[in-house]
Amino acid sequence: MVFFTQMHAIHLSNPTEQIKIMKIGALITTYALVSFFSVAFPGASVYMHPWLDVIEGTALGSFFLLLCDYISPSQEQREIFFATKPKCGIKWFKLRWLQIFQFPIIALVLAIIANATAATGAFCEWRRTPGSLNFWIRLIGAVSLVMAMVSILQVYGATKVDLARNRPLAKLFAFKAVVGLTFIQTLIFYILTSTNTLKETDTLTFADVNIGIPNLIVSIEMIPLSIFFLTAYPWSVYLVDNSSGRASPDSQNSIHYSKPYQGGPLGVYAWMYMLSPIDELKAAIFAVRQFFTDRVPGRGSDSHEMEHVPLAYQGQRMGP
Repeated sequence: MVFFTQMHAIHLSNPTEQIKIMKIGALITTYALVSFFSVAFPGASVYMHPWLDVIEGTALGSFFLLLCDYISPSQEQREIFFATKPKCGIKWFKLRWLQIFQFPIIALVLAIIANATAATGAFCEWRRTPGSLNFWIRLIGAVSLVMAMVSILQVYGATKVDLARNRPLAKLFAFKAVVGLTFIQTLIFYILTSTNTLKETDTLTFADVNIGIPNLIVSIEMIPLSIFFLTAYPWSVYLVDNSSGRASPDSQNSIHYSKPYQGGPLGVYAWMYMLSPIDELKAAIFAVRQFFTDRVPGRGSDSHEMEHVPLAYQGQRMGP
């Protein structure tokens, strides 16, 4: 997946879309790394795993924004698009935006709480009885994730016909498979260990049951998922014909660019933008502000809405 990310970085002809694709792909890389280090350093597992949900939330938000960019880089045009859809509308679109971006916010808060309480000894990852801090963190996180995933599916259902040329089903499956498998696996191991169906034996230690086996399975799952991810989000569609300065003929968005590739030397600018959380923060703030704008008389105009749209979602160029 590092190779996949680097290929997008050095062939960054459409930053608006490709930076989001790189952030989605970072989810698989992060899961693989956290799984490896959790096995290598079991004591650090309790501090690392809560941050997987934060990365997952970032990837989820990036996938939603990628669908929005496929519709149009303009927020105004997106709202017109959803306003013409049966059973949708502008308020429907804004509510889905809010429901999706509540997940990374809640995940960040829960990760900070888990790390802070683990450092003081108040949080125990293996204490799973109802009423324990771990139980409530897992429950709140699960409800938040399900709400966001349902909203993503609803947005996909409303756009799948119009975005057929962008292969949204393959992109959704590549992303949802990672989130779905890890969520189901976590739930299964939670039930198995809580009921003592899976427990320590003469050959299995506590660390094997609670850390080693779950993380080994995740590492194995990431191999086929990463291969499928390469086909769902190919960088080849963003290759540029240097003689014409255009994207390749099979590109999803054959737009003329004055600068063929904008990732900088060895894609360093692309990596910097991928690692920056600023756009996700702006998107979350935008969701909350737009949701409450409709409730204030005289503040629901298009000009007011466009004022707070994150710059990266208006198709702006990147570079030094």
